[in-house]
Amino acid sequence: MSLFINRTEELEFLEAEYARDSSSLVVIYGKRRVGKTELSLKFAAGKPVVYYLSQKMDLERQVEDFLEKAAEQLGTYQPKITKWDAALKFVAEQAVGKSLIIIDEVPYLIEGSSVVMSAFQVAWDLYLKDANVMLVLLGSSVGMMENEVLGYKSPLYGRRSGQIKVEPLKFKHIRHFFPQKDAEEIIRIYGCLGGVPAYLNKFDPNLPFIDNVNKNILHRATFLYDEAIFLLKEELREPTSYELILEAISRGKSRVSEIADETGIPVHNIPKYLRVLIGLGFLSREWPVTLKKTRDIKTGSVYALSDNFMRFWYTYVFPTRSILEINRDAIVSKIANSYDHYLGHVFEEIVKQYFIDLNATGKLPFAFERIGRQWGKARGKPKNANAYEIDLVALNEDSKEILFVECKWQILTGKNAIKILNDLKDKSGAVQWHNEERKEYFAIAAKKVENKAELKEAGVMAFDLEEIFDGVE
Repeated sequence: MSLFINRTEELEFLEAEYARDSSSLVVIYGKRRVGKTELSLKFAAGKPVVYYLSQKMDLERQVEDFLEKAAEQLGTYQPKITKWDAALKFVAEQAVGKSLIIIDEVPYLIEGSSVVMSAFQVAWDLYLKDANVMLVLLGSSVGMMENEVLGYKSPLYGRRSGQIKVEPLKFKHIRHFFPQKDAEEIIRIYGCLGGVPAYLNKFDPNLPFIDNVNKNILHRATFLYDEAIFLLKEELREPTSYELILEAISRGKSRVSEIADETGIPVHNIPKYLRVLIGLGFLSREWPVTLKKTRDIKTGSVYALSDNFMRFWYTYVFPTRSILEINRDAIVSKIANSYDHYLGHVFEEIVKQYFIDLNATGKLPFAFERIGRQWGKARGKPKNANAYEIDLVALNEDSKEILFVECKWQILTGKNAIKILNDLKDKSGAVQWHNEERKEYFAIAAKKVENKAELKEAGVMAFDLEEIFDGVE
């Protein structure tokens, strides 16, 4: 059974737009499988609506197909119309009361004709904006939606009344899919599937994590086995180079030069591939959190897989597909034996989400403006000497307050926790940020911290999985 989780704010916005006495144009976008269609259909339930899932066709055939589906839903005749502006005008006129028109996968329309957004502009300006209509446009190609629909050069620019970028669910929401599982098991699931509802609904809540992976990802006939390749092929004509880049980054090659060396792709071609993958929501570009957006970022930035499923798939499935065909048990054992190490990065992401929630509710010593990873080397040292990395740093430029956080996916005893704290304080000294004026705070987050109370008494924030799991609602 499919679940619909945590889209309250989005639904409230859509309902408010629908309740207006005037027309509204809303754009909903986000990467595939994230729940855009489910959101729009949940909102449309009980309302007179025309919903159309766009097809990859030429312009006239698209219009014909739209009108055919609209006529079925409206119970009316199908007119002989070949232009989008006239088709939208016709549908708006047929509705009793307020018209609700939802057009899904708008990028398919744009691929069919470069002038389609101009036709939508004409329809909006001449017919829809004064007709008490709510037009909702959905799309999965994030880059295309941001450029062709929302962008400054789009014919629809300035006409929308709102937009929703549907993001994957956060760790704190995953428990609703698996209410009988404990926190550690849910972290394992989140590390593999991320917050994509379509993937979470594929896992059997009654099976252990590794059995779900075996059954639902490693079997050739399953939906998730070829999902990563399908996503790339759906968006890209030649996905091979992109696959190599994703695998290289999953192996820890995070800089442009490293990616070029690993893949054999000329270094000057790498940035354009990276931009596309960022636009698709698969990659993120990171830089030390203490850097502002200056020219320093260009040389200091790295790239990371931001999609948990893609990271898991390119780490464990893509490199081993030939072995999977003859010895799947070996891959299952490899995942089982290495997954705790793999989860270190996932745990950092979960802790970051938790601190953002604490920040929003005023439960930290100060309100931070930015949070992220920090790395570099001590000033005055030779290149590559005394390099440091801090899992999370949160800061406020105005108050000059800074929080250093170390994340460990392990059980910390008293001595271990103190050593980690001392190491963190040593690394913090290398961070060049308001050195003479700043006020510092320190925190440790781990799977379990045995002397948590003692650390807190010493003025150090300490969080473990139980606290993070119980404190996220």
